[in-house]
Parts: sequence; structure tokens; C-alpha cells
Amino acid sequence: MLKKIIFTLIGIFLSSLFTLIIIDLILFFFPVNQGMRAQSVNKQNPVFRFEPNRNSQYSKNWNFDIKNTVKTNNDGFVNDFNYNEKSKKKLLSIIGDSYVEALMVPFKDSLNGRLQKMASEKRVYSFAASGAGLAQHMIWAKYSKDKYKSDYFVFVIISNDFAESLAKYEKSPGFHRFKKTEDNKWNLELANYEPSTIRKIFRKSRLAMYLITNIKIHNLLNYQLQFGVNDERKIYVSNFQANYNEEFWKDAKWVTEIYLNNLYKYSGVKPEKILFVIDGIRQNIYDTEDKVYLESFWYNIRQHFIKEAKLKGYHILDMHEEFKKSYINKKKKFEFKTDSHWNSFGHKTVTDSIVKTDLWKNFIK
Repeated sequence: MLKKIIFTLIGIFLSSLFTLIIIDLILFFFPVNQGMRAQSVNKQNPVFRFEPNRNSQYSKNWNFDIKNTVKTNNDGFVNDFNYNEKSKKKLLSIIGDSYVEALMVPFKDSLNGRLQKMASEKRVYSFAASGAGLAQHMIWAKYSKDKYKSDYFVFVIISNDFAESLAKYEKSPGFHRFKKTEDNKWNLELANYEPSTIRKIFRKSRLAMYLITNIKIHNLLNYQLQFGVNDERKIYVSNFQANYNEEFWKDAKWVTEIYLNNLYKYSGVKPEKILFVIDGIRQNIYDTEDKVYLESFWYNIRQHFIKEAKLKGYHILDMHEEFKKSYINKKKKFEFKTDSHWNSFGHKTVTDSIVKTDLWKNFIK
């Protein structure tokens, strides 16, 4: 009886293994998301970057309804062009999160690709990754200043940048975040990242990558970060929870103050050489009857951020107004049907808005 049970279990294991191998092989014929392969981030290598000189397949959702081929350059950033630290050409650095990283659109259609084409002989470099917040902006700004001598900066500000900048709320590895010290000051805390052996093995399996990056099976665990929100309603405005409490609001204002007071020091340029591109509340542009946005976190922090940044001499590009004007004229949406990131038309609209600014005109002189 024991022998029969053992052989039965072995048979089940081998047949299951064979089935998984067949599925893995079949998935080689589909555009499975291959992942970006972030490099180790630690005290010795503190700047978040990806595996350099790599072409990879990006796709989203179980049916691959968004797909694109992505290139990481010689410095490990998503860009079709290599970066040259010896170049003396004027440089504009674009810094942000997944909206700047722009994995879902061809590089030539992205904000970075379009601006590089318009820059003629000058340089446009991008420094970005999904999950990066305002604190990480400062790290990349300093990196761009120290290594490439950047002359101008564009920072794209998104609704979740504030929460993702606070070590109090966000723990995912690889990025720097603000943390309050005991004397009520602040420091930049790095959450180290080291790809585990099992992660490296999974990277080689199409089935594992399909489950993790396309299906996002980990989300089925229903683990949710509550950024100061206790309300059971799950109302989102611009891909971030609309509801917030007083503690989180104070934390977001504190982050804004630190960021605006120190960004020009890290970037090494005066505020007049920095442009903030503030994402709009696009769902309200499409549905003006929906008033929930007026009480949302993103609506209120946008107002606060814009006011404070202007007082400190920074340039502001409010994309809510730019998107609104475009939508009235063309009735075209700026994001994908199944993804809130800017689509190619969204990137074009942002690009067209940037090239009208004084900062861009000074850059291309």
C-alpha cells in the first residue's frame, strides 16, 4: 500500500511538472512581460537602475492588450539612446516614476523620445522607474548633476508620489524615502534591494513571469496599503485613494516642504531652471458632473504643491488645464482603456505643452 501511494505521488508530481513545462514552452509564443530586472541597490550602489543594454518585452494584463518592446541603455535607464558623461552638450533631465519610464508606449512616442527629437543637437536624458516618489527624484537629480552636468530639469508629479516618498507608508525596496528623525528633522532612508535566487530563477520562466507580471497573482492575496485611510469605500481619483485623514495630509505637506526646499540643492540649478509637470485629474475632464474629485487627496495636494512651488520660483505646467483644452477640441482620451498611464496621445499632449514653456525655450537657445 505504501509503495502504491509513493508511486502515485511521484506520478502526480511528474505529470504536473510536465504540464507546467509544456505551458512554459507555449508561452514563448506569446508577448509575456519579461520584467525590467532592477539591479542591486545598496550603500555601495545607491542609485536605482535596471540591467543595462537590454531589450525586453513589456505587456500588461492576461490578454496582453498593451504591449511594447523596451530598451534599457548603457546606464540602465529606459531610453533608446546611450548617455555620455563626457559630452559638453546642453542637457535637460526628465525625472519621475512610471509616467516618465513609459514602458507601455514606443520610445519615439514617449515624452522623452519626442523631446529628444525636438532638442536637435542637445541632450534629453530620462531617469525614472515605477514606484519612485519625490525623495527618489532628488537622488536621480543629484546623480544627473554629478555624472552628466545637467543644465535643466523637468519633474513629472503624479498623485502617488507623496505617499511613495514616505518610509512611514511605503516599504518596497530599491528607493530612497523621507524619514523623520527624533529631533523632528529628516533624512533620506534607502530600502536596499537585492534580487533573490528564486527571483532570478523565475525571471527565466515564461509561466512564472506571466503569473507575476501579467496576471499579478500576488494581488490576489488582497493585501492593501492604507495610506491613512480607514473608510471602507474604495474611491479613487487619479489612481490614488480619494479619502485621507489629517495625519496623512500633514505628512504629505511635510514631504512637499522638504522636497521644494531641497530639490534645487540636489539638482545643482536654480529653481528657474526646474519645471514641474503636474498630472491632471483626467476622469473629471471626461465627466464634469463627478464632484468627488473636489474633496480628493490629489485635488487638494495639487493645489497646495502648485501654490508652494510658485512661491519658491519654480516653473509650473498644470496639465489639468492643458488636457482640458485638448479634450474639448479633440475628444480624445489621454490614457489606455485598461491602464491609467498616458497613452501615446497623452505623451504628445504633454510634450506639446512643455515646448511652449519658457524653460524649454531657454534650453534650446
